[in-house]
Formats: sequence, C-alpha cells, structure tokens
Amino acid sequence: MTLSRSPIERPSLIRPAVVVCALLVALVLNRQHPAAASELLANGDFEEGTVGWTTNAGQLDAVNAPLHGGSQAGRFLGSGQPTIQFAYQLIDVQPASNYELSGWVAAPFSGVSRAFLRVSWFDASGSLVLSADSPWLAQPDGTFQLLATGAMVSPVAARQARASLLIQADSPFTIHLDDFAFSGPSHVPPPPATLPPQATPPPQVTPHPTPLPPGRTPGPLPTPTRTPRPGPSPKATAPATGNAEPDSFPQLINGGFEDLRSDGTPYGWHKQGGEIGTVTDHRTEGERGLVLTSDTTATKWGYQTVSAHPGAYYETSVQALAGPEAESAFLRLSWYASTDGSGQAIASIDSVDAVQATAGAFRRLTTGPVQAPADANSVKLRLMLRPASGEPAAAYFDDAQFGLTQPAPGETVRLAGRAPAFGSEDASLAEVAAPDGLAPGRETPGTLANVKPARPGAEPPASAGQGREDWAILLAITTVLVAITLTAGHWFWQRNRARKARADDT
Repeated sequence: MTLSRSPIERPSLIRPAVVVCALLVALVLNRQHPAAASELLANGDFEEGTVGWTTNAGQLDAVNAPLHGGSQAGRFLGSGQPTIQFAYQLIDVQPASNYELSGWVAAPFSGVSRAFLRVSWFDASGSLVLSADSPWLAQPDGTFQLLATGAMVSPVAARQARASLLIQADSPFTIHLDDFAFSGPSHVPPPPATLPPQATPPPQVTPHPTPLPPGRTPGPLPTPTRTPRPGPSPKATAPATGNAEPDSFPQLINGGFEDLRSDGTPYGWHKQGGEIGTVTDHRTEGERGLVLTSDTTATKWGYQTVSAHPGAYYETSVQALAGPEAESAFLRLSWYASTDGSGQAIASIDSVDAVQATAGAFRRLTTGPVQAPADANSVKLRLMLRPASGEPAAAYFDDAQFGLTQPAPGETVRLAGRAPAFGSEDASLAEVAAPDGLAPGRETPGTLANVKPARPGAEPPASAGQGREDWAILLAITTVLVAITLTAGHWFWQRNRARKARADDT
C-alpha cells in the first residue's frame, strides 16, 4: 500500500494568514497618526469645550453649529474694544525647528477688518523674540476658510510659542473657529546640568637651557610668521559677454539694470508677457531703469531667480513708477523648493503696498522682513505690472534690492501664503491675490492662495482627519473578517481532506 502524506501534516496557512493580518492592521492603524506626537495644541478641535484656550478680551465658548468637523466648534464674541482681540495657547518649542499653525475660521461679511494667525516666539526669560503673521482671511462670507502660516522655522533663541488667532474689528463681532493645529517637534527639556570632573593640572616643568659649546654665541630667535586670513568673498557680478547666462544666481545681480545683453535687455532679468527693456528717462539712479510694457489686460512681470536659504529672513525693495493706463505696479516674491526656480511655486508674498498710476512719481516698495518657507531653496523676485485695460501700459523700476536681514527683537515678520496647485504656474500666478488677502491696486479683496473655497449654502464638510480615521477602521475590520473567513475555510478544507484520506486508507 502506498503511503501518502496526510493533508493535516501539510504546512498550515493559518499562522501565515494570522501574521499577515496582524501586520496589515498594525500598519494601517499606525499610519493614521503619523504626526500625533507633533500635534502640540490642546483641544484644537474644541471637542472638549474651550479647555486649553485663553483670550485677551471678549468671550470664547463652544457651540454645536456651525461646524467644520466633529461635534463642536469655538465661538469668539468680541465688542470691538480693544480693536485687536485674540485667542491663544502657549506651547513649549524647540529652537531652529520646523513648525506650522493652521485653522479653519468662519467670519461674517462685516464687522471684522482682519482675521489672521500669529505665532509669537519667546526666549527662556519670557522676552518676545519675534512674531510671524499668516496671510489675512480673504472674502469673509460666513463659511469656514483655511488660515495657515505654512512651514516656518523657530528662531534659535525660541523656547516658547504663543499660537493665536487675531481679530481686528471696530464693532461687535462673532466668528467661529474649528480644527486648529500647531505641528512640530515637541519640547525636549535639557538634561540636568552636571559639574564636569576637575582636571588634574599637569606638573610644572621648569625648562633648562641647553648649554652651548665653549666659544659659540647664541644666534637670533626665529621670527614667527602670521597666516593670512581669507578675504571676503567677491560679490556676484555679471559675467563677461559670451558666457552662458545661468538660470539662477547666488544673490541678486544687476539691480540697477545697467548691464545689458546684446539685444538691449537687462542681464539676469527675464519676462512673463509683455516686453522688457531699459530706458534713460525714467530712473532714480545710474543711467538706466527697467521698463515693462503691456498691450493686453493680463498681468505682466519681469523676474530674476536667486538662491534662498530655508527659514532665513529676507527683505526686498524696489523703486517703482506706474505709467498711464497701468492700474498698479508692485513687488512679489515667489518661493520654490528647487534650487533654480523650476517646478511649482510653493508660496508667494507681495510688497506691503503698491504704487498707483495717479502717484505720478517713483515710490519705494518693500516687502518688509519676510521668512522663507522651511522647504524653499530659491526665490523669484518679480516686478509686477497690472494693466488697467487692454490699452498700451507701462511700469518702470529701478534700484531693486534683495538680501538677508535680521529682524529686530520683538519685530513682526510676514509669512508667505501657500501657492495654489495650478497646472501652469506662470500662467496663473499673476491673477493670485496678495497673500495678505488684498490684491495690490484693487479696493475689493482678492482670492487668497491658501484658502479652500466653500460653496454658498453647502453643508460644512467633515474634517479630513475624521474621514481618514473612519476609512482606517473600516479597512481594519474588513481585513480581520477576510482573514477569519479564509482561516475557517482552510480549516474545513483540511478537515474534509483528512476524512477522505482516512476513508481511502481503510
């Protein structure tokens, strides 16, 4: 009789199935909270009322509607006096680390002048080191809109942060806030100081001069030579004619527009739309100024790409004149993760104000101190022209400057708003409003780059975090049920095979 191996003795699939199931469930559940350890706000979704939150004035309470997610949201009531009121939390932080503050805010059509986020950094003594503001809330319409600072780097001296929502109003207001988050590395207390071991001083050795042979006179002592220090790095200048022009520069060059290419355009500068050139009759210094012309309604700009350091502080300025048929001229910085300005812009910020055609004279525009995003490696300095119509229009620029700066202690810096994910960045960026929420030269608010539009009358969407958690739970349950079904089916199959084998043996 031929002996056959019993099916029961075959390698069982039960253990591998159970192991795979357990690993899959653990992986899914673990992926749901990749940044749980880095969420530093207490009760940012107001599900526990107002626990963890404080206000300088006004009243903050929890309500059941309207909601952005969950079952509760915050309601901030203010009288308009003082004109600036804010709700905040204090968080211990690490220096020179990446952080980001975000939250959803619903403000009414009127009553609120500005609503924005502010992160104030404090040192170990509690003194204010620096403050950083997000773009303003654009087009308040009573629906929830996103405010976010984008990734920013805490100052080296920072030990604590005040994450706050600021409201500027001159009349009573009611706003709602929900799903706030302040992400970044948790504070790690320094280890207790220990006294270093006392080093034993080496024994003092008294040198003894070597006796000279009789009749020899001591010679002169050698003169020490000083090693020269390296001199300062030379400033970047335009290369000689004939050299290939790079796509980006380590620092801004030809800000006075004096160096020209063979075609008469300013070296280092490029254009998007319209025409770019130089003139001698509209300038503030030197022999030339830049002119940007347009004969359509689309916004035009000239630009130069410069290297940037992530999280560093910069300040940009330029002399600008808006000519006839120009609605306004202004300055814009667009930040990129690439080192040469290629790819999609990750953030942008405009000059504090714009120059109108009615000014009739040059005016210096500046961004003030701004912090580069934590993932920025290059920036495009854009000289912007917004035409008033399709008639020929021009804007003139001179003395462009861009460089690193060090904000004064306690100074407030501006943060770039996140750029939208358009398919063609250059074709759409000009129509993106200033990150402060007001398009330069326009009286009505523009569309904020980092605001997710909400349809009027639409139901408030569920929070993204809650949706991900529901999906994970459903997937985990389904995986377990499938594993149980396969295991049970395999067991019955083995049992039937064993019965058949025993019947054949008899």
